[in-house]
Amino acid sequence: MTRQSILVCAAAFALTGFVSLAAAADTREAQNYRQTIEGAWEVMVTLRLPAADCTTSPPVPFGPNPFPSFNTFHEGGTVSEWGSRAPPATRSSGHGVWEPTGPRQFAYHLKFHSFDANGLLAATVDIATDLALSDDGETFEGVSRFIRTDLSGNALNFCATMSGSRMTLQVSGA
Repeated sequence: MTRQSILVCAAAFALTGFVSLAAAADTREAQNYRQTIEGAWEVMVTLRLPAADCTTSPPVPFGPNPFPSFNTFHEGGTVSEWGSRAPPATRSSGHGVWEPTGPRQFAYHLKFHSFDANGLLAATVDIATDLALSDDGETFEGVSRFIRTDLSGNALNFCATMSGSRMTLQVSGA
């Protein structure tokens, strides 16, 4: 065997090892992706009357229901939310924190402000949510508890069920 063929064989062996390591890293990344809620989500929320079991309680009989929302779970444990049940002038975006609570299980806590017809602060809405991520990491199901507290300290309790779908990159042909 010539020196040149030894070098070619060594280079091919090294390249094979590199490709194998890259494939293993891609597999680990895909597995981690399926285990985390990080990313942007389209969510459908059904606001429900408060009950011990939110999943079986009736939907609230007023306002749009169910309604879409966007949730973004940021690396490091913060969450941003925007719901569409109320007009943009009557509510702020939601901000909060999230953390894993078990394999493909997550909890988040966020708050947003609601405003009256004059644009003045009317209440704060406090939301605590538990989510279960699907095995493939592309969807979740969750239950939330809402507490809406007005400026006088009066609180209204609601709960909600939600289904989320991970947003994916859509590349246009243009």
